[in-house]
Amino acid sequence: MALFLDPAHTVLPPQALDMPPRLGVDSLLRRTLATVTASAETTGFEKENGYAEGFTFDFWKPGASGVNWLRASLPAAELSNYVGVAGHNLHLVGGSVKMQHSTDGGSTWSNSSDEHAPGDSAPLMILYDDIHAADHRLWINSDFPPSIAAVSFGEVLKLDAPVQAPWAPPALARKNRYLGDVAENGAFLGRTIVAEGAELNLTVRGVGMPWVRGRWEETVRLLENWPFFFAARGGFIVSGASEIEVFYGWAEEQPSGRYSTNVYGSIKLKARGIVS
Repeated sequence: MALFLDPAHTVLPPQALDMPPRLGVDSLLRRTLATVTASAETTGFEKENGYAEGFTFDFWKPGASGVNWLRASLPAAELSNYVGVAGHNLHLVGGSVKMQHSTDGGSTWSNSSDEHAPGDSAPLMILYDDIHAADHRLWINSDFPPSIAAVSFGEVLKLDAPVQAPWAPPALARKNRYLGDVAENGAFLGRTIVAEGAELNLTVRGVGMPWVRGRWEETVRLLENWPFFFAARGGFIVSGASEIEVFYGWAEEQPSGRYSTNVYGSIKLKARGIVS
């Protein structure tokens, strides 16, 4: 079973309506012993642009339409249950994506997730059942050559407690500065808007301290160096669909975890990211 997350109305299976928040920063593409290959690349738009740093100002461009892929081959089976894609133009090139895996060195491939066609350029996440394999790849099919800035796939972190309301989804928390021009008599002469991205300000309370010391601390080590994907289930249902907002960004401050009691604690993450 696969679950597709993007800012549009997304139909969810019943068991996904209570989906805990997910954070994707782990990436098999960045494993020390991983061999990363691609179906094709063009000069100046090599495959490394799509996974090595997480930058959104450079891109991997295969330069060909039809089926393309970005593959991680590992010396032993590794877990993958999510893929995140940001800075893409899939909606403009008739593109669709899915995850695949191979257990025979790439001779044959099986689908890890269903195929999904994004409706806009917003970051997206696909969640799927745990897959243990030595080879994983992002599969892309498009009518024209695609352009992709950031890809991560690996093990997603499921938060140990829900996000407490009220909180602002990043898509609604744009950090814009307004520079107004005013005449001597106070007449309005226009303004300049300086867009500084979107903000994620996340505090989660009531999490178990063993989880904080284990899973969260492992994730913090990654957050100190790498951008991440984040999805929190929307707060309302419309006609059997849920509003999901996926965020792609990077930590602005040191992510933290602290004790509330000797059993429970809280985590905090403040980040800045791209606005779609």
